[in-house]
Amino acid sequence: MGFFKDFKDDLSQAVNELLPEDVLEGGTEGNTSEEKGNETEDVEQTEAIEGEDTKEVQTEEEDNLTEDDNVDKELLEALLTSEAVIVKDEKPAVSEEPALEEKKAEESTTEDTSGDGTDVTEEVTIIAKSTVLTGNLHTDGSLEVIGTVRGDIDCKGKLSVIGTVSGNCSASEVYIGAKRFEGSITSEGNVRIGLGTVIIGDILGTASFIAGAVKGDIDISGPIVIDSSAVIKGNIKAASIQVNNGAVIDGFCSLSYASVNIDSIFE
Repeated sequence: MGFFKDFKDDLSQAVNELLPEDVLEGGTEGNTSEEKGNETEDVEQTEAIEGEDTKEVQTEEEDNLTEDDNVDKELLEALLTSEAVIVKDEKPAVSEEPALEEKKAEESTTEDTSGDGTDVTEEVTIIAKSTVLTGNLHTDGSLEVIGTVRGDIDCKGKLSVIGTVSGNCSASEVYIGAKRFEGSITSEGNVRIGLGTVIIGDILGTASFIAGAVKGDIDISGPIVIDSSAVIKGNIKAASIQVNNGAVIDGFCSLSYASVNIDSIFE
């Protein structure tokens, strides 16, 4: 064995001495290029492996981002839903304010009404035919007298007298249809004296229609109509006077409330 080894070494040395240096360098360079090629392949394999790992990491990150986006969307939807519920709950509270204002307005408009919502001035008190009242009478509503009242009457509403009254009367509107009435009559509105009625007293109002008999002064700030059946013993003051054919007037008539200045016309 030692002999063959020595022979091999001598042969290799002899060959190297015989071969040119270019060949030897080329072989060396070939070996080097092969080594470099091997190293390049190793680097490419390594980069490929790293690229695959990077792709896997990116895929995992994208999955995580997708999951996070889904979570964010779910949170947003939950928040929006809760806000919508809160808004729905708040709407009735907002709509209650106008309802309260309307209720207050209704209460304010019914302050002058009775408990059942009826206007006090529209309530009517009736003094029946068989009833006799002695003393002054006051009412915030309307009054209809069919019986007998011995005293003054103060009525905020309408007053209708068909029975017997001995006293002064005051009301927003007055109708006297009784056979005889003794006392003065004061009204903020119309005064009507029915056919066949006898009034002993003065009349004060803003308008009047007289078909009966009156003994007293009549002071009307508006128009007055004296029907053909009327008999008046007293002075009349009004804005305008209409006397129908057949009426009897014993007194002085003056258009004191007329809009025409009579004195300026004759100056």
